Amino acid sequence: MTQQAHRDTEAGLTLVEVLVALALFSLIGLSGFTMLDNILRVQSGTQGRLERLGQIDRALVVFSRDLQESDSGSVRQDENGVTMNRAGTGLLSYQARSNVFLRSLSRRNFAQQMIDGVNSIRLRSLDSAGTWHESWPIEQTQSLGLIPTLKAVELQLDLREGTISRLVDVPAGAAE
Repeated sequence: MTQQAHRDTEAGLTLVEVLVALALFSLIGLSGFTMLDNILRVQSGTQGRLERLGQIDRALVVFSRDLQESDSGSVRQDENGVTMNRAGTGLLSYQARSNVFLRSLSRRNFAQQMIDGVNSIRLRSLDSAGTWHESWPIEQTQSLGLIPTLKAVELQLDLREGTISRLVDVPAGAAE
């Protein structure tokens, strides 16, 4: 009888023990899969946001560069957008049309989509006296013989995600 009792304890695992072990491994595997799925979804959402931020940043950098490299006296700005003459590129214009912020090159008759999802744009010009204007050049001061100097242009983009603003300094002599 001692041999029989001794053999029973060394016989192995019972069915209940095997089922408990399988259930534990299944739960560990399921939690690992769920965690991986969540990480991939967060990464996908983050990637989309980073691409959008990159698109906005590229457009603002190009706009700033074009404005800073524009020819003297060529900046024209009104409620429709801004136009400038940039050496080597020709006449450039920026405007919002059909929810898209466009950069147009008149010499090549080409319009480049800079940002989509643009509800509206607002441009303001800052003169040398520190006064903001909705259009440039200022008509009433030119008729009086006073020609103020353009110091900066502010671009506000009303995007589907919110409003973003960029203030671009105009180099001395560019639009006198």
